[in-house]
Amino acid sequence: MDMSNSGLRSELGNEARQEIVRAAAEVFMEFGFAGSTIDAVANRLGATKGRIYHYFSSKAALFFEVQRSAMERLTREVEPLARGPGSPADRLRAMAFRHTMVILEDLPIQKVSVQGLERQLLEAAVGRHTRKFRNATRLRDEYEQLFAEVIDEGVRAGLFVDLPPRLATKPFFGVLNWLIVWYSPRRLQTKDDRAELAHMLSDFAMRGISTGSQT
Repeated sequence: MDMSNSGLRSELGNEARQEIVRAAAEVFMEFGFAGSTIDAVANRLGATKGRIYHYFSSKAALFFEVQRSAMERLTREVEPLARGPGSPADRLRAMAFRHTMVILEDLPIQKVSVQGLERQLLEAAVGRHTRKFRNATRLRDEYEQLFAEVIDEGVRAGLFVDLPPRLATKPFFGVLNWLIVWYSPRRLQTKDDRAELAHMLSDFAMRGISTGSQT
């Protein structure tokens, strides 16, 4: 077997899957799970339904793939900051900024992920996709645990308000994730504009959790 050709086919397949995931995320973001169809995803992509079904067996499978893609990107970009050097406050601020930037840069996929698993999906599809549902839940829990661990360090150092770390992640994420409700990209918005917004939101979230003891 020509390993170079095999690797190229694998890379092209991954690119094709990601194109489908991005198109699906836009459709799910616009119409919700219940209102979305494979036809709509194919139309958004400018492809046939057969191309979608070559990679994904159903609309629910595609929805779970959007969830997985969103959480894996967040974890890939935020985990090195959580495990890296610096005080808990410095790391948490950097994590919040990176989390917010990923949402701003990849809004459709991240918005679908933040909105979570809709009731229609839970009722209609989870029974047939239990493993995928558990995997999506596990990825989300592991990602939140990164923040909880850094918050716990900050609480023990007297830098953060004394709350159970997993509880403290809820309002902290609430500040950052609420932007999916009101944020709409502007045509001429630059990366610097997005970074300024991410800094404002992450600083606001830090003020809410801090005791004022940072130096």
